[in-house]
Amino acid sequence: MTGALRTAFALAAMGWMATPQNQTFENVEVHVLPVQGNVYMLVGAGGNITVQAGNEGVLLVDTSFEQMSDKVVAAIRNLSDKPIRYIINTHAHPDHVGGNAPIAKLGMTIAGGNMGTGASNSAAIIAHENVLNRMSAPTGQQAPTVSAAWPTDTYFTKKKELFFNGEPIEIFHEPSAHTDGDSLVFFRHSDVISAGDLFVTTTYPVIDLQRGGNIQGIIGALNHILDIAIPKEKQEGGTYVIPGHGR
Repeated sequence: MTGALRTAFALAAMGWMATPQNQTFENVEVHVLPVQGNVYMLVGAGGNITVQAGNEGVLLVDTSFEQMSDKVVAAIRNLSDKPIRYIINTHAHPDHVGGNAPIAKLGMTIAGGNMGTGASNSAAIIAHENVLNRMSAPTGQQAPTVSAAWPTDTYFTKKKELFFNGEPIEIFHEPSAHTDGDSLVFFRHSDVISAGDLFVTTTYPVIDLQRGGNIQGIIGALNHILDIAIPKEKQEGGTYVIPGHGR
């Protein structure tokens, strides 16, 4: 990669993940868009949020900016009064994980195992281990995010599986793509893919070089989406893909 191209990617990434210091959220509305099956998309400031709602509770993919949390929760409550059980983070940028702490503390996780079954007083936050590495910090250093926002359930393999609300959910790690911690979430029964910033409709793919992104990884992730998405006749309908930004 040439120096000029590397600089261009870096500047694009800096603009894409800019913190909301100069943004105002007072007049921003959160719109709820049905996708298909049990899956909805919340659109407002920051990254799009995917919501899966059912009898067991609510699962979110990403949480937008922290300042949008009250509006996000209000939108979720229009869909379901069940507890928020899971949050899946597609990567570590603040427009996708900013609401982790305030939203997770309103949730509840059902846990089981050798110690019996019980409930924790917050939603589980699932992400690739590199997301935790980016959000935390080595001992003695200042972490970029509060510990309450950190993932509580990380994975390091190619794929993590979850069964929730009667639906198999596959979480794929897409290595060194938009960042080094990207996850692609596939709701198999609803036939919906939540892509995070691996796929956006508002700009060309953004590669965050400082956080491990790579153009070959982006290409690989987009090809993976093409592999698992199945269109209906004449390429309309079939698998829906929720982008990280745009519609």
